[in-house]
Amino acid sequence: MINKLFFPVITSDYPSIGSKALEVKKKLKDFFPKSDYLRRLGVCIFEAEANLVIHTNQGGSLEILVFKDRVRIIASDKGPGIKDLSKALTPGYSTAPESARQLGFGGGVGINNIKRFADYFFLTSSKQGTTLLFEVWNDDDKATN
Repeated sequence: MINKLFFPVITSDYPSIGSKALEVKKKLKDFFPKSDYLRRLGVCIFEAEANLVIHTNQGGSLEILVFKDRVRIIASDKGPGIKDLSKALTPGYSTAPESARQLGFGGGVGINNIKRFADYFFLTSSKQGTTLLFEVWNDDDKATN
């Protein structure tokens, strides 16, 4: 492992959505100079961060593990959980509150965007919390790490 980053995410902190994704991209641009890779990674982290801000009662965290050939992200919280995983994986399905929708969030595409851009995806949820683990693999032979 090259680096490990950890970010707490505060529930309902809508103005902060995207800040962690931007910070990760800035920190990793020297490790992974390929812009398409960082774009895919940024989209995934943005969507995970938005879901934590919008859907958790107590916030959560993003743990970013950087390897030479991939970045692993673990987004986790302590509840309330996703009631129906199959619905949550349906494009356009959303349980976002009106406060998030008024700001342009909650369109029901977040988890699907992560699945689309990540190379590995695992999601588990219960009333005690949700954990989303995904990886974005680097296929750039010219990476500087």
